[in-house]
Amino acid sequence: MPVAKIHVMEGRYDGGRLDKVSDATQAALMNVLDVPREDFYQLIFELPRSRFRHTSSFVGMHYTDDMILMELVFIQGRSSETRLALLKDVNTRVAKAAGVSPDDIGVMLSELPGENLSFGQGEAQRADVVTQG
Repeated sequence: MPVAKIHVMEGRYDGGRLDKVSDATQAALMNVLDVPREDFYQLIFELPRSRFRHTSSFVGMHYTDDMILMELVFIQGRSSETRLALLKDVNTRVAKAAGVSPDDIGVMLSELPGENLSFGQGEAQRADVVTQG
């Protein structure tokens, strides 16, 4: 149950461009984490400039108003190599799809134990899942 939370500045992304960001994000999750196509959960937030604040540069990156901040949450257990591959694949796909600099895509990964996730009915359907990779 990867959940993608995608944050952009209001007015910078029209519906079509947001669809491309969404599709690229899901493609990376499917490619690297091998999630099925129907395992699709995304929240897209368009924030006014006064609520989407960031520095203009950090650790050698240079940011514009096209910056995308993304949090990806999924079941724990993937290797460091897999998580690093996901960061790279998300960045590559989203930058190309949205037509933005790779610098403008910030991604944070969060992992949770399967018993902390419910797909509905108050049950932890993935409590016994052990991820590989």
